[in-house]
Amino acid sequence: MDAATRTIVRDRAEGRCEYCHLPELATPFIPFHIEHVIAQQHLGDDALANLALACDRCNAFKGQNLSSVDTVSNAHVQLFHPRLDV
Repeated sequence: MDAATRTIVRDRAEGRCEYCHLPELATPFIPFHIEHVIAQQHLGDDALANLALACDRCNAFKGQNLSSVDTVSNAHVQLFHPRLDV
């Protein structure tokens, strides 16, 4: 991924994880990731709309998943999309 794309994603996120909103400056020794909201293995692409700034914890927790099972209702639910969901 080129530097210009990284800058656009980072600026759009205002330097915060798009999932948990942790400021990137809060973890100076652990860099944030530019991650695919929909993983490439699930046909996600490198379009800006599919890229998000994520802290290492959120990126590791989400992984390549698209959905999960709600432990309370046992319903199949889609994971949080940082720019579409509230």
